Amino acid sequence: MSTPICIAVDSACDLLPSVIKKYKIEILPISVKFANERFIDLRDPVLTTDFYSSAMKSKNFDVETEPYSATEMRGRIEKQLVLEWDEVLVMTISSTRSEIFENMRNAIFASALNFKTIRAQAGKSKPFKIRVFDTGTVFTGQAVLVYEALRLINDEKLGLQQVLIQLEEIKERVLSFLLPQDLYYLKNRASKKGDKSVGWLSYQVGSLLNVKPIIQCYKGETSPIDKVIGFDKGLENLFNRAKEAVIAGLSINIIAMSYAGDLEDIKSLTDYKAFLSFLKNKNIPSTLAVMSTTAAVNVGPGAFSLAYAE
Repeated sequence: MSTPICIAVDSACDLLPSVIKKYKIEILPISVKFANERFIDLRDPVLTTDFYSSAMKSKNFDVETEPYSATEMRGRIEKQLVLEWDEVLVMTISSTRSEIFENMRNAIFASALNFKTIRAQAGKSKPFKIRVFDTGTVFTGQAVLVYEALRLINDEKLGLQQVLIQLEEIKERVLSFLLPQDLYYLKNRASKKGDKSVGWLSYQVGSLLNVKPIIQCYKGETSPIDKVIGFDKGLENLFNRAKEAVIAGLSINIIAMSYAGDLEDIKSLTDYKAFLSFLKNKNIPSTLAVMSTTAAVNVGPGAFSLAYAE
């Protein structure tokens, strides 16, 4: 299936592979550098799961994530997007968490004067349009907004500018939650990017007593909003929050989830099955995707994310 407007997302966006394929969603890669190797995150669930079970087991290696530069983004636009599509909507992870939004905006500015010439040489007369949208959220929160964009484009038949207006109005209702399995990653890796969700004392106490923080991303800001004893209690906490939101009414008719590991670990849980049954009774669709390598580098393998729009 094709869509009249191409949606492009960075690889941190937790979408299902089937959705990416069906709607021909373009993935903007993020590099994961560790030791002397470079892993390109293209949202391949098999490679990502393998990465979790191998490289991510070590907590001592120096690892960094690095988005495509403005120059690399420009190359992607001019050599691919401008030739394959008439209109493109780029939906990035929150600009407070990554340089992707800024890099893409700079790339578009640098390339704009070349669009007409490139398309004319390819025999295309229709003007090329590309817009970049800061979702203000992360991981599954991005996915919620992408699903809404797809609905607006394919079901409501809205144009690019109309879709942007609708997304701007609704993005501040999106809540994205994260439940880490191992606090090490939040303390030592996410903190490098300014995340203060887990400090030294919280890490020591949490590790000793198996206390897990519930991290919330809202309007581009991340912070711990609750704590629970054990991962299973954390899942119960998130499912209950989502149930309350569903009962109160959602702005976007979907619950998006992701897990940094084998999805069967989550699918086999009684609480998860009960949650799916609740959603089915309320006619609310849901997704469970493999969390991106980019996300797991910062929050750790075994982490779980859930998002919805109030």
